Amino acid sequence: MPGLIDIPPRGAVITSVEVRGVAIGCVGVSGRQLWDLVRRFPEIRAVFSGGETARAEAIGRLLELGDDVIAAIIAAGTGAPGEAAESAAKDLTLDEQARLVEGVWRATFPEGLAPLVRMLSALGLADSAQ
Repeated sequence: MPGLIDIPPRGAVITSVEVRGVAIGCVGVSGRQLWDLVRRFPEIRAVFSGGETARAEAIGRLLELGDDVIAAIIAAGTGAPGEAAESAAKDLTLDEQARLVEGVWRATFPEGLAPLVRMLSALGLADSAQ
């Protein structure tokens, strides 16, 4: 029976997004990275309120938060958190940023956000999903 150590490392590419002919691997955002992003950008919390939020709506809300937030999410979710990757992400077109954020979202929440919010709510760690 496979065990915990048989799971591919988080750095394993879950999905990729082509940007200007280059396949950019999306590895997702870890729990620690997500909390770091929320501490840095508290406005991200609003995106995660109501677990039934559709992926497209959530991504749209993230894009509205601006370049700094989007660049940090892209950098973390592609496995290269830090200033250099954030700077590169800021130079992307809006379309490229949106496609990468969508790829990072799919890698981070493969079953969507609702199951996570329901579990956290059951544990008393989040408001109930709407």
